[in-house]
Amino acid sequence: MAADSAGGHDSILLLFICLIGVIVIFTLIGMVGSGIAKRTGRRKTQDEWLGGTALLSVCATVALYIWGALHVMFMENDNMREECAKAGGAVKAAQVDRYEAHYFPLRFTCHIDEGGSYDAAVPGYINPAMTIAFVLAIATGAVSVVTRERRVVT
Repeated sequence: MAADSAGGHDSILLLFICLIGVIVIFTLIGMVGSGIAKRTGRRKTQDEWLGGTALLSVCATVALYIWGALHVMFMENDNMREECAKAGGAVKAAQVDRYEAHYFPLRFTCHIDEGGSYDAAVPGYINPAMTIAFVLAIATGAVSVVTRERRVVT
């Protein structure tokens, strides 16, 4: 059943989180576009550029999470075995006794009956790229606030 994913996690909840994420992405892109439209005719300040970069970085983080979650969300038993075979080969896939999905960080794990495990399904670039985009969002957002406060004080 599509609603019952690996490890007992509920795919319906993850689908709801992804839908909220899509709404957040469109809202933030709308905010950036609105900020650009309001400030036509004058030069953008450093804090405006940094704030826009922070918003776009948040969008990238959420989009990457959604993309990775889609790889795990709709897995059924046949897909799970197939993904384990792709990642570890047919011999390892034949020894898999259970599956586990983790959503922070995104990971789909194939557990071998003799002990050990390996990751499958979620592309390897997702978690590092999400981390980089999130750190960029935090850094540019913080610098934007500090720059804006300095500009207001002076």
